[in-house]
Amino acid sequence: MSVNAIAAVNVQIPASPTAPIIADFAEHAIRVAYVSRRDTARLLEAEWAVPGVYMLLSDDGTHDVYVGKSTSLRARVLQHKLRNSQVPNWSRAILVKRDTTNGFTSADVGFLEGRLSAELDAIPGIRVAKGKADGDATLPLHMQMSLDALVSSILAAVRLSGIDVHREDGDEESSSDSFTRIAIRGSVADLVAQGLLHPGAELRCTRGGRQGSGTVAPDGQIVVDGVGYRAPSRAAGASLGADTSTGYGGWEMWHVGALSGPTLASLRSQLQGQ
Repeated sequence: MSVNAIAAVNVQIPASPTAPIIADFAEHAIRVAYVSRRDTARLLEAEWAVPGVYMLLSDDGTHDVYVGKSTSLRARVLQHKLRNSQVPNWSRAILVKRDTTNGFTSADVGFLEGRLSAELDAIPGIRVAKGKADGDATLPLHMQMSLDALVSSILAAVRLSGIDVHREDGDEESSSDSFTRIAIRGSVADLVAQGLLHPGAELRCTRGGRQGSGTVAPDGQIVVDGVGYRAPSRAAGASLGADTSTGYGGWEMWHVGALSGPTLASLRSQLQGQ
């Protein structure tokens, strides 16, 4: 999803102030429930006893967020209402499920829990506690890519709850070549759209004896350790364990497939030629 894209959402606000608020995100067919800790029993079992991911939010000024997953969202959140040592002061919850016939699998929600935890933890001011991970939840690459595409809508759902999800990530539409300091039009998303780069492609970079890696997401972000970056320079910095606020010339540093592969800069040159 680009910076200025709009997430189409249908929000259902019941007349009862204790009933959960429901939001349907049409683009990725996900349904989200917003419910206070006091009212978690009001979640309909027929609808929410399904696999999904959830977040427990604290409103005590600490900005703590607990991210978890479950094969039965309603039952799991009710357990947290009775006992929860990791986020003892949570006051409201966000539940996310797939609004499709088949829904999520246990492996799907394990993958999404990790991606969502990493994305939120990278946002300044938010402290994330993560639920117990399966560890053995593995998915083929094409399934990871399909789930990656949902992350933008899930983050939009978090924003709808009033949480600031802004993370400085450079300019998506134009980047500066670190050697010439000349602004060159084009983004990684443009390379994907034109077929010059494919979702799931592995990227490699190196600097000062360090090596880093990333993966191209369907929306053109570069995913490093579960966090998506629009700016190649910030992705390179994160991958190499460096300050991502410094210019790293990521277009020249990232190679496709292997360090001997073409650079993103060379692919962008092809894009300029087209």
